[in-house]
Amino acid sequence: MNDTVIATAILDRLLHHSHIINIRGESYRLKDRLKGGVRVVPPADISVKDKPKNA
Repeated sequence: MNDTVIATAILDRLLHHSHIINIRGESYRLKDRLKGGVRVVPPADISVKDKPKNA
């Protein structure tokens, strides 16, 4: 089975009766990391077309 399928199924079961609240703004965790001198690189946006053919 594909990891994406499994992850989607798990999230579907966990979030079925949940309310999802999107919170915008700066992350306190990220702000504390930046104060500590840790460089944070945002994750790359990977789409299906960018996926290697042998994966």
